[in-house]
Amino acid sequence: MRALFVPGLLASVTLVVLLGGSRESVAQQSERFTLGPDVSTRVPPPDIEEQARRLIEAWKTYRSPDPPDGQDENASKGRGSVQNETAIAINPLDPLNVVAVSNDYSSGNVLTGFYSTLDGGVNWTTGDLPLEPGFSFSGDPSVIFTPDGIPVIVCLQYFGPAGSGIYGYRSLDGGLTWQTGVQIDLNGANDKVQTGCDFSGGPFHGQICSAWDRFGTGSGDHIYLSRSDNGGMTWKTSKRVNDANNRATISPDVAYGANSELWVMWADRGTEEIYVDRSIDGGVTFGADILASGFNIVPSPIPGSSFRMFDIFSITADWTDGPYSGTVYVAYHTWKGGVDQNANIRCASSSDHGATWTNFIVNDDGFDNHADQVMPHAAVDSKGNLNVGFFDRRLDPNNLLLWTWVARSSDGGQTFSNHQVSGVGWDHNATEFPSFIGDYTGLDVWEHFVRPCWTDGRSGSQNVMSDDVYLDFFSDESVLSAATGGQVHFTINIGPNYAGQDYWMFGSLGTSPGLTFGNGVHLPLNFDAFFLMTIQLANTAVLQNSMGVLDATGSALPLLDTFGPFDPAFSGFDLFFATLVGISPPTFATNSTTVTLTL
Repeated sequence: MRALFVPGLLASVTLVVLLGGSRESVAQQSERFTLGPDVSTRVPPPDIEEQARRLIEAWKTYRSPDPPDGQDENASKGRGSVQNETAIAINPLDPLNVVAVSNDYSSGNVLTGFYSTLDGGVNWTTGDLPLEPGFSFSGDPSVIFTPDGIPVIVCLQYFGPAGSGIYGYRSLDGGLTWQTGVQIDLNGANDKVQTGCDFSGGPFHGQICSAWDRFGTGSGDHIYLSRSDNGGMTWKTSKRVNDANNRATISPDVAYGANSELWVMWADRGTEEIYVDRSIDGGVTFGADILASGFNIVPSPIPGSSFRMFDIFSITADWTDGPYSGTVYVAYHTWKGGVDQNANIRCASSSDHGATWTNFIVNDDGFDNHADQVMPHAAVDSKGNLNVGFFDRRLDPNNLLLWTWVARSSDGGQTFSNHQVSGVGWDHNATEFPSFIGDYTGLDVWEHFVRPCWTDGRSGSQNVMSDDVYLDFFSDESVLSAATGGQVHFTINIGPNYAGQDYWMFGSLGTSPGLTFGNGVHLPLNFDAFFLMTIQLANTAVLQNSMGVLDATGSALPLLDTFGPFDPAFSGFDLFFATLVGISPPTFATNSTTVTLTL
């Protein structure tokens, strides 16, 4: 094997790094690394040094990298009793600030519980919102952040003297404490509230909208909403949205699309149809109800299970300025009867303001599988990806245990990649409430990650669980034998808003402090010998497709092939990889993913 030497221009770089406790130059470190036979004869792209020089000149400051993906986090740990029916929101100004909510039974009554973290889930502050005077219990919570970083919880206060109240609560300290509740609506038939906020930059940017059911009125079940234009401090008079009378409507949800287009979605259990309506004036007026899709009601409980099922679905819209700007998505579960009966997740989408709809399956184990997938929650991120979280049983041949999965589409909802999130499947029958695990799950997105939130009973008690999921960049192997070498396949999936941009995958022996460019884009890799090696080997047989142009979905598939063993002395080393998008200047950097060398 031949030692790898960096090109002359790069060898002249004056940066000095620490490796293994000793101080060595970047060029000296490069001599210690060997990768396979005669790799030094593999020719890198002709302009590799010029591109590297431009990168080096762009580095201005250093800071700590983004936190890595962690284990499943029990946000309600220590609360005791039961928590279920979850929702979650991420502060758009600070991704370490997250607020989750649920039905919380730890006080002996059912109240709206909150679970707030300021450090990305390392520590959680928990508590209950107050039971408002005259009401019996609270629940059905939803939560959003405003664009200026104010969390707002909207929930039900049930069975007071004049009915059930919709209340909103604000926090000025990231969710640690909450202001006095504001009554949004009061009616004897109120139920099932969901909330959205406008991040589009359009004329109603920052507006909050909450929608809920009114069951069993004299003219049937109806959908109502209210809006706030001042961050939840005050709310507009409630108004009805759906047109038809004598319908069995349930499960409203709201979403803002491009240019503040407001969407409201609900299911009709009588006709087994999903309807939407839209407003282009900030919710002042709405058009005619639009049929988005039919569905088949999932039995409650699902055969072989104990927990109840409701037709509570999720709507989201692409609020960005990418190729799918304005596209609206409805994620729902539906039942397939027959011999292989099961529940599946599907997505209906429209790119023409609801005039026409297409429909695709979300779970990639197929429509004819035996496993159930239920309770979807969807959100579009800043890169134009559609992300859907849901309960999934595909890993249990008996179709009983529940895991949480996330599916991502980067082509407007036509195809989805599925990713397991929770590390453990759990049995609802082994928890305190086998008949009720909540009626919905939660999910929110940030620039670099997706954060689902779900009811989890792995401990024997129903708790609130959450975790960050990094889907922009990952590998199929986390361990590589130094003695034999091998291949590692990487997936870059930034999103359609980055289609056609240049990308470059690098490696490093460390992630802290990382490299921050002048425009603030942070690459969580250090400038060291392995970094230089990945520059030298870009697009060779060793690092295939490690630089190039992202496809229409903002994706690429690099491959590391060692062509033989590493020096055994490097057993135990962690090799970190990350991807930079754009060169001069860079526009985005992914999280890092780790490959550990073993004997």
